Amino acid sequence: MNLFMNSQFKSFDPAYQLGLDTRLMRDPQLVRVFDIDGVLAIYGYGSDGINVCSDTEFDAFMESHDLYQYARGTTFMRSYLKSCTTPHLNYVLSQSGNEAQDRQKIAFLKREYDGFFPEDHILFTREPDKTSIVAKLLSEHFDGLATPHLCIDDDVRVLDQLQAGGIKAIHVSSLLLLAEMMHSA
Repeated sequence: MNLFMNSQFKSFDPAYQLGLDTRLMRDPQLVRVFDIDGVLAIYGYGSDGINVCSDTEFDAFMESHDLYQYARGTTFMRSYLKSCTTPHLNYVLSQSGNEAQDRQKIAFLKREYDGFFPEDHILFTREPDKTSIVAKLLSEHFDGLATPHLCIDDDVRVLDQLQAGGIKAIHVSSLLLLAEMMHSA
């Protein structure tokens, strides 16, 4: 019996490969919603390169420290934003623990990605599930889920929630296909 035909894995569809659709990823008419940490910002803070403190201490730490002053974007992401997106259709939606983090992330975006995200297109959530915010954004400013859109995140739990909510979403690693294409061209 085919392992993927087992009812336990009924949601697996080998033909569904949204994260490999480079035509879609390059379409400048998409409303795009980007995450910050691990997508627009290279993630690695602290002496161990991953976390500067425990998750339970992080929000308090961020009240008095600005990790985003050291954060960097990538040349590839700037190139992707410039060649494949339309700035007035670009949004950022980032999970953030408090207003201090919000301000730090906004300063980071202005420094590293100036001109690619209108300030009123930078959104924050205190919850890990971004589905309702993206759905509300699309319904209030566009034609709802029928609007050509794409969310780019690095957290597979967030991506799963988005896709379960009918929102097109890909892991940031899908953009490596474009980087490879651009490098070999």
